[in-house]
Amino acid sequence: MSFNANNYTVSIVLLMALTLFTAFVRMRKPLEHNWPFIYWLLIAVVSFRYPDDTFDPRVVLFGIAAGLLLRFEFLGGPAVNIMKAIELAVWAYILYTGFLIVTTA
Repeated sequence: MSFNANNYTVSIVLLMALTLFTAFVRMRKPLEHNWPFIYWLLIAVVSFRYPDDTFDPRVVLFGIAAGLLLRFEFLGGPAVNIMKAIELAVWAYILYTGFLIVTTA
């Protein structure tokens, strides 16, 4: 388990830090905040540009769908909590996969 600092691994570490920041923003700020939307656009670009090397695009699409449903307020009540849980699970996947990418690269 070592960290080899190159452009790719440092970019993944920055994405992991952005994931933590976005999770903090999602939990503390109103659902209409723009940071999670911008985050999901960035993660989508990365995961669809490098599908074999980074995150599974299917999992990322679940996160994008949950984020968009939260952003545009199609839901209310307990459904919001379910979408937040799905988004949280996808963030945990991104952090775990990013950790594996960084330590094995």
